[in-house]
Amino acid sequence: MLQIQFFSLIRMLLKRDAIDIPWTEGDTVKSVLEKTQAQIATPFLHKLLDADGAPHAGTIILVNRQNILHLEGLQTPVSDNDVLAFFPPGAGG
Repeated sequence: MLQIQFFSLIRMLLKRDAIDIPWTEGDTVKSVLEKTQAQIATPFLHKLLDADGAPHAGTIILVNRQNILHLEGLQTPVSDNDVLAFFPPGAGG
């Protein structure tokens, strides 16, 4: 099982802070994003990924508290019992 944690505007949009989804051999961050969206009725992937499927500038995705930018990006493999955290780009002023 994978624990998916939502932060910031995604947490507010989905009205939940986490969801558990089943892990499958060969899962990557990208496949987990797709599986998570399939289990949640409210669209949220557009907050994290652009039309080409790449992370928006400022998007932070962590696997066990490690930023995927320092791993293998969206192709980072995940293992059973991993914790993924999704942070949309922030804005301020």
